[in-house]
Amino acid sequence: MFSSSLGKYAIGALAGVCGMTFFTSKFAQRGYKYVVAGAMIAKDRVMADTEKVQAAAGNIKADAKELTEKYYAMLDREYEEANTTEA
Repeated sequence: MFSSSLGKYAIGALAGVCGMTFFTSKFAQRGYKYVVAGAMIAKDRVMADTEKVQAAAGNIKADAKELTEKYYAMLDREYEEANTTEA
């Protein structure tokens, strides 16, 4: 039982040392650069799309506000016409 645990620990330590060696290698660093560059490009594209969506939402909101104002103006005219014909 003791040797099994010691063996697992030794294998884990060896894997950790090999992993650290690999992750600090030039090959891995070049890979990290590409991954980070890809993430930055993706972020820029998402931000550009977000700006387009926000602009479209602003246009929709402005159109909806205009329609609402026209609706309330129509209700005001109808109310005034109803009150002036009764008097």
